[in-house]
Amino acid sequence: MDEQAIKALLEKYKAGAASEEELALLESWYSDYEEEGPSTLSMEKRLAAVDEVWQKLGGQPARTRRLWPRIAVAAAAVLVILFVSLYYTGRQQPKIVHQDIVPGSNKAILTLTNGKTIDLSSQKTGVVINTTALAYDDGTPIAGDNDTRSPQLMVLHTPRGGTYQIVLPDGTKVWLNAASTLKFPASFANQQERKIALTGEAYFEVAPAARQPFLVDAGTQQIQVLGTHFNINAYEEEETPRTTLLEGSIRVGQILLKPGEQAAGALKITAVNVDEIMGWKNGYFVFENEQLPSVMRKIARWYDVDVRFNGEIPTDEFGGRVSRSSNLSQVLRKLELTNKVHFNINGRTITVTK
Repeated sequence: MDEQAIKALLEKYKAGAASEEELALLESWYSDYEEEGPSTLSMEKRLAAVDEVWQKLGGQPARTRRLWPRIAVAAAAVLVILFVSLYYTGRQQPKIVHQDIVPGSNKAILTLTNGKTIDLSSQKTGVVINTTALAYDDGTPIAGDNDTRSPQLMVLHTPRGGTYQIVLPDGTKVWLNAASTLKFPASFANQQERKIALTGEAYFEVAPAARQPFLVDAGTQQIQVLGTHFNINAYEEEETPRTTLLEGSIRVGQILLKPGEQAAGALKITAVNVDEIMGWKNGYFVFENEQLPSVMRKIARWYDVDVRFNGEIPTDEFGGRVSRSSNLSQVLRKLELTNKVHFNINGRTITVTK
């Protein structure tokens, strides 16, 4: 992107006319800059420079310190690179002891009906369970003595730092987030219901079958559908299971959800930002007015790290979007741009301080 293109996109952002693709383009440019040409401005001087650029462009100084004055800070920072001489040192970044930590990847363990376990290939993205054989989603067969006609349960488990997809015997597609477990029968034949169980987080695209309802046991939530798209977050360390409907209709307990609604527990129904909920599946951390402990739980699961808070836990809320394909230090660096929190990485432990 050249100077004129960046300025044009920034003007569109200021006018509220930038598309999601244009916002993502600016974010991508800034992310590339962060990796390949990090700024030498200190936080104080960076914010001052951003304000100066805003003034030159006829805008207003960035008064918020959220993770994203979203694309505004990214675009203004890009313009700082173009127009401001960088004479200063002392850039803030997470202190790293030993090696940086890479993001999660495709990995999972499949337990067959006979109890045998298979470490699924990290070179594949998903597994297909059908009535004849086991295979990866590209058709590659999986060796394993599995009775695909049995109603006995199979288990797909993703460890921390892992994700995987599965096509169930009825054609239902499921995307599993990190540290999640899905239990399901090897066959739904001759069963009145298609019943499965989930701990962790998963996105479902349920194959229609009007005479055979699809049921999900998510701990304190019981979800019933006929054919629809929805996301369930049922991690044990979270306060309550949350089910979000994208398409169709589902029943959580006795409550019928509409697209764009989320059920927390069995009673509370709220309208939500679906893009935030589905960020993990689309390759992003998306935070919207989210407190730091919740943010760090997501990071811990994806990077397979432990988090320790040193002193008072910040109560600030964070917002923004960060690629899940980034190394851990890059994600933490963007959180530190808020100047509300600081990190130290030692091995696989993150220490958080105000």
